[in-house]
Amino acid sequence: MKKRLICVLLVMGSLLVPQSALAWNYTGHEVVARIAWEKMEPQTRQRIMALMMQAPADADLASLLPADNRPLIFRQRDLFMLAATWADIVRSDEFPQRKEKYHHSIWHFTNFFWRQQNGMAVDAPELQPEKINIVERLGFLQASVVDKKRAAGMRGIDVAWILHLVGDIHQPLHTSARVTDTEPKGDQGGNLFLLSPKETPPREAKRLHGYWDDILNKSFPRNGGETDLAYANRLASVIMQRHPESKMNARLKQGEYAAWAQEGLASAKTSVYPSWLKRFQTPSEKYRKQAHTVAEPAIALAGYRLADMLDRLFSN
Repeated sequence: MKKRLICVLLVMGSLLVPQSALAWNYTGHEVVARIAWEKMEPQTRQRIMALMMQAPADADLASLLPADNRPLIFRQRDLFMLAATWADIVRSDEFPQRKEKYHHSIWHFTNFFWRQQNGMAVDAPELQPEKINIVERLGFLQASVVDKKRAAGMRGIDVAWILHLVGDIHQPLHTSARVTDTEPKGDQGGNLFLLSPKETPPREAKRLHGYWDDILNKSFPRNGGETDLAYANRLASVIMQRHPESKMNARLKQGEYAAWAQEGLASAKTSVYPSWLKRFQTPSEKYRKQAHTVAEPAIALAGYRLADMLDRLFSN
């Protein structure tokens, strides 16, 4: 198990590259989870931990619990943060049986199709999202995770999916598919919008989706010697100070997953594709600041919503 855990952690970095169809990189997901952990009730934490520790061994979820000498509560917090990245970890081709069993690519997003006409965003109703999508899955998971007829270990897997998908749905490009002459069936959440020179090999190309995934890392320099989890903890603290829960309580909209997705779509329409963003060019510092201004409060809101969702499901 330890050998497999090492492999899991090693492949995380290779999975989280700009050309992949992820939402927030591991830093973003860990920050969302860290905010939620801070706000959850203690009994919610312990009930969730009990479920995740019973996850099937082949899922490599329980094995993410650090095995050091720190108090258990701190190691459980780390597991919670790492579990928010689990749904991306299981994408790895390194363990094909695990991938086949646990990976579900279409769960991570929904495509709301739209186009820009005369400087205005106009919906494209002739194109419709897949029936199975992130909005539908969150509704499904909120029921399955508390279904006591379901095996506890599989409910632990449900928890990991909830941790991840609540983060995903707050990344604007996971609810958007812009239609253009170049992409008549949508741009796959910015994955077809290239930021690298035209001659760049496809696997090395940088894409708009990946740019947004990495926005926290682009905006917060890492301190020397800072571990991934220490970095995520520091960013979570900064973001909670800048965007306190008290100012976001009115926006929780618990269970309104379609409304959550529409918020991301609105951000995509207004902020992701300004006229001055050019294909095959690295975005400017002006664009980075604009993207961060959208992403930071979205990540804070994701953390608060996640805590509220899990408390409602598990605290009673």
